[in-house]
Amino acid sequence: MLTTLNRIFVAQFYAKNAGTFLVILLLAFGFLSSVEHKALITAALGSPFFLALIFVLWGLYLLKTIAFTREQLTAPEHLFLQTFWLVPTPRRGVMWLIIQTSLLLPIIGYAGWMLQIAVSYQRWDSFSAIVLFILGLILAGSLAADYRLRHPTPSAIRLPRLALKLRYEFFFPVYWLKHEPLSLLLTKAFSGLLLAGVCRLYPTDDYDERLLLIGLLLAVLAHSQVGGQVSAFERRYLLILNNLPLSWLQRFGRYVLTYGLIWLPELLILVRNCPAEVRLDYVVWLWLAGWGWLLLLHSLAYGHAILPERWLSGIFAGFIGGLLIIMFGLPVGAWLVLGWACAAGIWYRSFTRPVM
Repeated sequence: MLTTLNRIFVAQFYAKNAGTFLVILLLAFGFLSSVEHKALITAALGSPFFLALIFVLWGLYLLKTIAFTREQLTAPEHLFLQTFWLVPTPRRGVMWLIIQTSLLLPIIGYAGWMLQIAVSYQRWDSFSAIVLFILGLILAGSLAADYRLRHPTPSAIRLPRLALKLRYEFFFPVYWLKHEPLSLLLTKAFSGLLLAGVCRLYPTDDYDERLLLIGLLLAVLAHSQVGGQVSAFERRYLLILNNLPLSWLQRFGRYVLTYGLIWLPELLILVRNCPAEVRLDYVVWLWLAGWGWLLLLHSLAYGHAILPERWLSGIFAGFIGGLLIIMFGLPVGAWLVLGWACAAGIWYRSFTRPVM
């Protein structure tokens, strides 16, 4: 039985998210060396706030595993798993603990590294907190999976609905928050923590402003899937949009406002964590450049059926190319102009037709 559960939950989870794990590994360990990772872990062990941020990320990962487990349990081809609840509770609980531990192996491995460093620095308070939190994640995931198994069609609590008129620019952000909250939380958490971490890392050594540009590049790439999500959302719910009498500039302006709303939390994070050695106006220019590059990614992805493997390869190539250009010293002003100009140019070319 355990072999079957591993094939259904563990193997399929890692196969489905292989691309995501690859990108995270390339970005995390390609950007930071082991020494810098150790410095971040040491800082987290001595800072309850920083450690709590790491716990929040681990909690988001747990929510992703819970959502996947529930999806697998309700899939038509896995309905035979409903008989699993007939297995005695102690044995069933042990199996769920093994499955959840396997699903959490990436963060368990990183937690093990943190525990090793905590022992070397004798930070027993942080050591205990990490151990207890990991055990709590495993237990919570197992209980959630078993509850879903025993309640395949749970009754939902219906709250009163509040009807509000929304402008078009708010359609996708509201849909993203309401129907794909995990995607929103993971995207914004990854992007925000990258920017906050780079801003905190900046004063620790003799870095120049290229470090902030690298952080911006990674934060923008964390949003690389959003353009495809916007396109899929409009194909499903707004089929009439392409037939509306709107010019390319009017359409582009609406997406400018939409992505400005999506990108707004990053401005707050940059301003809040702005290093003392960096001017505030530079941080604002940095954020504006990221806004333009988000629009460029949207213009490249909108309306095109791109295979995930090809899109992932393009994102990786863009990261390498952007990193090389940053190392050559391209200023933030050039990044800003290039992003906005290319986004507007591609959008104009895609939505205008020559008059015959």
